[in-house]
Amino acid sequence: MDWNKLHHDSTIVDLHTHPSLKSTLFHRNFGGRKRRKFLAALFSGAFWPLSERVTFKNMQQGGVDVLLSTAYAPESGWVEDLSLIKWLLFFARRVKREVFDPTYFDVTNFMMDNMEKQIALYNDELTPRDRKAVLVKNSTELKAALEDPTKPMAVVHAVEGGHSLQGDECGKTESDYISSDPQDLEEEILKNLQHFSDRGVAYLTLAHFYDNLVAYPVFPYPEYGLKHFKWKELLGRWDMNNGLTPIGEKVVEKMLELGMLIDIAHCTPKGREQVYDIVGNRTGRVISSHTGAFAINPDPYNLEDWEIKWLADHGGVIGTIFMNYWLSPVDTKLGLKYIERTMNHLINVGGEDVVGIGTDFDGFTDPPEEIINLGQLPRLTKYLSALKYKPETIEKILGKNSLRVLMEGWKKQPLADNNTPTSLPGSGLMPGSGVR
Repeated sequence: MDWNKLHHDSTIVDLHTHPSLKSTLFHRNFGGRKRRKFLAALFSGAFWPLSERVTFKNMQQGGVDVLLSTAYAPESGWVEDLSLIKWLLFFARRVKREVFDPTYFDVTNFMMDNMEKQIALYNDELTPRDRKAVLVKNSTELKAALEDPTKPMAVVHAVEGGHSLQGDECGKTESDYISSDPQDLEEEILKNLQHFSDRGVAYLTLAHFYDNLVAYPVFPYPEYGLKHFKWKELLGRWDMNNGLTPIGEKVVEKMLELGMLIDIAHCTPKGREQVYDIVGNRTGRVISSHTGAFAINPDPYNLEDWEIKWLADHGGVIGTIFMNYWLSPVDTKLGLKYIERTMNHLINVGGEDVVGIGTDFDGFTDPPEEIINLGQLPRLTKYLSALKYKPETIEKILGKNSLRVLMEGWKKQPLADNNTPTSLPGSGLMPGSGVR
């Protein structure tokens, strides 16, 4: 098998990245044409805030066709629990003013604005060797981009954390909204959800690091990072007996109505189960954008086998995260084999139509040293080919499965419980036609 040709010919989709976070915090040029700073290059293979894992240059090198650019407004808990952040913000007044002072809703929009400006700046400086970048706001525009003979790179907005729906009325913490009328809180959140849908956001991740008015999260911090936090206080504050809030249940129902994909990553097991119950028999509506398998690494962040099967049976997709802590049960710097082990387990449990990629690059994660940025994605194809994965299976992993869900589930109108499948652009294949 010519793995290099297979990689080049495949449609490659990354379901979860954070270029707008790095660009907003550090005024980084997402175009990636400027020479990298010495420290960014020196610590490129480790957890390092100035790393450059997602750039248009890296996308081109890695053959990425569709990038989900996930806007994340840093939660106030960061400042409260990590004294280093508070100290840095004392000196980084611009970051405090632009990212930490405004409402979560405003910051999320600011980050999406920034992403759109980065696309425009990049396109203004295109060379004959460069692929153009385009922002797509619905599945129709995505289909057009993929069928464009110039092969532009499609960028899609996504939002991480239900807290991003909280504006002036909701505020940031319980003390901000404890005396508010619950109806006013709900109205603001649903109005802001509509705004994100109108803006072209493909999915909302319901939970993130801290409790919000929509959903409760699992404990988010890797053990090796606890030494930087008030860890004794932290460990008792996350409660997995909680799931979706009453407002959160209405958010899920509204997302079904709007045609937004529902991302269960970071939700507690109870919250995930509530989502499955609300979604019912509908297909192609739920994803887990960046996660692992509980059977490989038993952490509540990861999906249990019955959940993998549920997502497979309901036309969803699971983006395999590229972070050793969530994938590997042992402490290791090398993680390509654990990426493969996770993907193999997902296939064994749910079939080959459920597996995708959700690297979480530039989300302050620590990736395996074999694949530290999007430009190195061909190494995954090479590795899977060496392990005798079928070419059609590799194509599905690289992007065909994720593309199917984007084309089927990301719409502006409600979907019927039993959707009529359509073929994928240029593939001639129907969803679910692979061998399970």
